[in-house]
Amino acid sequence: MPHLTVVRSLAAFWALVVMAGFAELGYVTLNISAMPVYLREVIGLGESTITVVGSVFLLTEAIFRAPMGMLSDQFGRRRLIVLGPLLTMLTSVATLVAHHPLHFIALRAIDGLGAAMLWPSVYAAIGDAVPPQKRAWAMSFLNMTYMSGIALGPLAGGLANDLTGAKQASFYLTAVLFACATFIAWRFYPRDGRARHDGSNPDAEKLSLRTLLDALRVAPGHLALAFVVFFGIGLIMLLVKLYAMDEFGVSETLFGVGLVVPALAIASLSLPLGRLADRLGRTRSIRWGLTLAACVLWSVVAPSKPPIAWVVVAAGLGATCFVLTFAAWMAELSELDPTRRGVILGAAGTAQGIGSILGALLGGFLYEHVPITLAEVQIPAHRTPFIGCALMLSLGALLSWLILTEDGARHTPLARRNR
Repeated sequence: MPHLTVVRSLAAFWALVVMAGFAELGYVTLNISAMPVYLREVIGLGESTITVVGSVFLLTEAIFRAPMGMLSDQFGRRRLIVLGPLLTMLTSVATLVAHHPLHFIALRAIDGLGAAMLWPSVYAAIGDAVPPQKRAWAMSFLNMTYMSGIALGPLAGGLANDLTGAKQASFYLTAVLFACATFIAWRFYPRDGRARHDGSNPDAEKLSLRTLLDALRVAPGHLALAFVVFFGIGLIMLLVKLYAMDEFGVSETLFGVGLVVPALAIASLSLPLGRLADRLGRTRSIRWGLTLAACVLWSVVAPSKPPIAWVVVAAGLGATCFVLTFAAWMAELSELDPTRRGVILGAAGTAQGIGSILGALLGGFLYEHVPITLAEVQIPAHRTPFIGCALMLSLGALLSWLILTEDGARHTPLARRNR
């Protein structure tokens, strides 16, 4: 029986990693590459409206992450992991027959629901399958898929559009990617054994608003840190491709090519960085990762136009910091209360999502309308969101030194109760 459990855990782990690779590639292609360009150049929407559409995805994901995490604790991970990418496979095709902004908003809301089903369940399932001393290393596999998605998503979407001469092509590509993710989860992810025949999990707390609110109160400092950092990321996440096109005049394909080498290099470093996070400890990894990321971003937000070669190098360095930080961060969250791992990861995802939404909404407005004037220095509006991101990452780094305690020294009421 122990051998069978190990085999099932390994099967679940690798199914999750491969499935997440297809799903993340799909999400990056859809949200970073396909949607902004399609909405601006085919539908004719402005940057502010584009970021509103993208923010609906983030808002829906944020609202439903904690409830979906709680559902995964109660009914099992597999059902949500299969259903999440299936929804976005359908909306990718439906986008091509949409015309009104409200249509795009509705479809992105469905996408957000699918992502809320998928990611808390995936991270919780990794926590289920891997012992604590290797958890940051295991989470780094998902970071590897994330960086691979960043590397290949814009290139894949750009090539699909440029080679066909149609901005619609990348949506067919995303539909195929999500179909692959759905099939892998359905065919190869084993039944996790959480759901009994009556549809309940005796080890999980009952579904209730009180359970959700209790999870939100587990570690308010962690949630505040998540909000601040992802607010900064949200300022620029939907605008990176448009910035590259406006600042440097690059084509869609060239933008994708520029990301491939640094992102794939970082993906190859994900596993060593995960092991480094386990050795340094979660707290040190988070603190130093955020601090270095803030320094890197400040180096590319000077008033003058930065050299494109340094922007590419800085993107690689920033991604390295992200990989180190995020693996440690997810491992940190997974240890707060293992019996409610899904709902706690979902609650943190809610804080991250709300931060991303507000940041994205503000970022679009800043990009389109708010240049900065400092004496005789003129900073164009399309650089303003990146300055805001640098400020937020700096604040996040400061908060990490004030809020987080050293590994093994938990001071939350829940931690004391569980000792």
